[in-house]
Amino acid sequence: MSIMHKPLHPGEIVRDALFTDTNLTVSGVAKKLKIDRTTFSRLLNGRSGISADMAYKLSLLLNTSAEMWMNLQRDYDLWQARKKNKALKIKPLFKNKTHKDKTAA
Repeated sequence: MSIMHKPLHPGEIVRDALFTDTNLTVSGVAKKLKIDRTTFSRLLNGRSGISADMAYKLSLLLNTSAEMWMNLQRDYDLWQARKKNKALKIKPLFKNKTHKDKTAA
């Protein structure tokens, strides 16, 4: 699947989910997540991504799935990689798309 538009950084989604029309604070939520305030702030501001550990904590806090948060991060990272490597020319090793490793049992 190819994503045509730039996906939001997962931190933006967390920020919207937690701080739109609420009285929550970054420090208060960081405390609930049992993480440092600066770590949480870096995520909210798009300077760090969502790790598996963070995805799990967010899933507990927001009653979502950890997989949802990991998928958002994956989609964002892949979009960034495609943009960065757009001009990269790598030829396929094999002519067919369904290559099977002959050494696998």
